[in-house]
Amino acid sequence: MSKYARHDQFPFLATISPDGSPQIGPKGSLHVLDDSHLIYYEHTFRHAYENLLTNGLVAVAVVDRVAEKGFRFEGKAHIHENDDYASEILAKTKIYDRFPRAAVVIIDVERIYKLDNTLDAGMRLA
Repeated sequence: MSKYARHDQFPFLATISPDGSPQIGPKGSLHVLDDSHLIYYEHTFRHAYENLLTNGLVAVAVVDRVAEKGFRFEGKAHIHENDDYASEILAKTKIYDRFPRAAVVIIDVERIYKLDNTLDAGMRLA
């Protein structure tokens, strides 16, 4: 998956509220964990967090504006909060320097789509 996402692209996370309303917001800490997972550090505990507690369904859009190329990742998110995994991951960050509370969100990537400004836009890659 690392061939699909680069560090210099800014990701946006989309979730769905219990009443079916869409929610989208930037996730600056979101990055590739391995070939089938994304990871980010939750610290606001607002809309996205509440929606993930309800159903865990997510989409992540990452686009390079200059190149007009990007990808949408879809899958299921899992929250790790106050467990050994979260403690291990967050200990390697400086998140507690800015925020009193944090969790780790792992996204199982189930589908990947192109978001290019071409006729291939929306093509499923994986």
